[in-house]
Amino acid sequence: MKIVPGIKCDGYVLDDGTACLSKRGTADLLGMNQDSFQRVTPKLVKVVAKNSPHKGRKIVIYSAAFIESFIRGYSLALAHRKLRANQVHIGERYVILQSSLVKTALEVAIKEACVLPVNLRKTAQKSYTDIVKLMRKSGLKCSVSDEVVIKTDITDFLDIPLSTLNSFLGKRRNEIEPIRLDRETIRALGSKASRMNGYSNNKAFGFNQ
Repeated sequence: MKIVPGIKCDGYVLDDGTACLSKRGTADLLGMNQDSFQRVTPKLVKVVAKNSPHKGRKIVIYSAAFIESFIRGYSLALAHRKLRANQVHIGERYVILQSSLVKTALEVAIKEACVLPVNLRKTAQKSYTDIVKLMRKSGLKCSVSDEVVIKTDITDFLDIPLSTLNSFLGKRRNEIEPIRLDRETIRALGSKASRMNGYSNNKAFGFNQ
């Protein structure tokens, strides 16, 4: 399933109604390495869902409550300027994600209260698209097109060093595929480089497939 465009998350609902994501799904949503949760006591459950490729296996899951608290913690730490320099971009990412999810939840709640049909996937996609538009109004420059940015666009908007971005992209190289720019586009950017890559807005800011 996709909670926001570009992010595939392995989601489950327990017998008691608790909504959860698998360890991999949680890491993908938060844009973090799975090892980041080693200090958190995991919950192991057996998958019984017929449509799951993991049916019959035991997997590690994290509840929606835990994931929300993780996002909220970083967002509040950013607001109170408590994050280290190399953590600020994580806090900013979570504020963007939080805004998208809140907008989705509000739209769904209002439409359900009005007894109107709700397409959760389309609502989530629209909400995230709106957040990206807000990012552009807040200073995000898209050098290549409305959907494609270059590394400088990302580092300038998030105010992070290139090394931090390269580290993030390196860890997600199997998920975030660079877009090879042609020579004409590179020259139009005012660069003399022989090669240059662009990145999808959705993926470059951590909202990866």
